[in-house]
Amino acid sequence: MPLLIRPMLAEDAVDASALMPDLGYEVTPTDLAERLTRLSEWPDQQAFVMLWHGRIVGLSQVQGVRLLASAGYAEVQALVVSKDHRGHGLGAALLRHTMAWAFARGYPRVRLRSGIHREEAHRFYRAQGFSQARASYAFERLAADEG
Repeated sequence: MPLLIRPMLAEDAVDASALMPDLGYEVTPTDLAERLTRLSEWPDQQAFVMLWHGRIVGLSQVQGVRLLASAGYAEVQALVVSKDHRGHGLGAALLRHTMAWAFARGYPRVRLRSGIHREEAHRFYRAQGFSQARASYAFERLAADEG
């Protein structure tokens, strides 16, 4: 079978980290493997890799968010297919697989975020049935700022 989507393993870190710059992040294989280990310790978290003819060409990460104020949702934290393999339906297959994981766990909706500069990604998400829910600001505070 030429296409396989499966949970990411620590030994996938070298090939998976090579995809991260397409998302705008530089991650060493060691850091990615450590993050995957920590991620697996939390409930409702999953990372997948997509193999095409035995080679990793895509990855996704999904996180369940349980809330008091609503039924919650699952959020796609990462979705990427290598530039050489885009335009062949692989990203759509990976997104469907990721959403199926979320819906099977009882999440009534799937969300994702996309930087305003990622117009190609926005077209892709709309083509997959997503609609822009709302505009918002993201705020953060670094642990290093404490003290």
